[in-house]
Amino acid sequence: MGQDFPLSPIAVYLHNPFCLRPCPYCSFYRVAYHQKQQAEYLGLLIEELKLWKREIGRKISAKSVYFGGGTPALLTAEGINNILQEMHLEPDAEITLEINPIQITPTFVQELQATAVNRISLGVQSFDDEMLRLLGRRHHGSDIPAKMELLRDAGYENISLDLLYGLPAQTPEMLLTDIEELRKQKPQHISTYLLTLDEDSPMLQDIESGKIPHLANDDLAADMYELVCELLTGAGYTHYEISNFSLPGYESRHNLSYWHSEPYLALGASASGWLPPWRYDNPASIRKHQNNIRKQVLMPHKKRRQGKAAEEDYLMMGLRLTQGIDRADFERRFGRDVTEGREKTMGKLLFCRMIELDDNWLRLSESALFISNVVIGELMWR
Repeated sequence: MGQDFPLSPIAVYLHNPFCLRPCPYCSFYRVAYHQKQQAEYLGLLIEELKLWKREIGRKISAKSVYFGGGTPALLTAEGINNILQEMHLEPDAEITLEINPIQITPTFVQELQATAVNRISLGVQSFDDEMLRLLGRRHHGSDIPAKMELLRDAGYENISLDLLYGLPAQTPEMLLTDIEELRKQKPQHISTYLLTLDEDSPMLQDIESGKIPHLANDDLAADMYELVCELLTGAGYTHYEISNFSLPGYESRHNLSYWHSEPYLALGASASGWLPPWRYDNPASIRKHQNNIRKQVLMPHKKRRQGKAAEEDYLMMGLRLTQGIDRADFERRFGRDVTEGREKTMGKLLFCRMIELDDNWLRLSESALFISNVVIGELMWR
């Protein structure tokens, strides 16, 4: 692997699975927080980075680092620094930390300033206290302005806020209020996600048992998505990806690596990486992941993605961007134009106004963004 590892700086994702209290809607791998286990896991991440260093003969060179979870802000400032010291960071590297609003205190922010973290992703989810209660969130909507003020006073100028919609019994009017409150905070970046639930999620079980109302149906969810797009673009945000909006120049550089199908390294239990031609998934178990690292096993369960499989991955990721896919880049990668072999499918989708095609770009139409998975699936099957 060493000789095949990208020479240019790459994106790096680190998964911290620990949570103070798991949210009932979340399907990411997470475990209950224990201080001792968190410290041991920090050591495991550092051990994993050192193993990669031995594998490729140098430190990982990172253009972006994303601490996700779980609750990555449970890592101490010292722990974050110890991890980052095991990499070579580009001078302008984007370093993102996901944070739960309840963690933002003067002490926490002061300690965070001693790290290289320069982008904050704040899990607001809603400003409605009843919705927050159903989501298992411990903050209140009214807490957010003060949290934002703390971050800004500390010099953080690249803040992303997450918002969920399609919540149990949520109405368009309730969503409108959420968006208005969101806009008042003037974040540089906004991520909006339709709430979907895995079959084993506690929230879905509560819905099926009648304890809480159902999620929005498809028609209501589509109307909500349209409302989100209209109000955020009207407030000056660029709708650059299906679920993401930013002020000019504040697109998530880390996530753009995913959508452009660029290589990215993934560290920690349950993390998934892409080091062409390999996709790999670390086990969703701290113990199993630890066993792999102790045995010096990197990229477990790796799968080679070439040819048609690589094209499918590229389409699936690239068409999430509203700009779409660069036809010249597709041809450089795969040796033919993106339309070749897809003429019939594209003709149908063009007729239905689901895609747009010009000399340089293939993109989803605005009306196709909400049903993107269906349209992209059509193109992948050719």
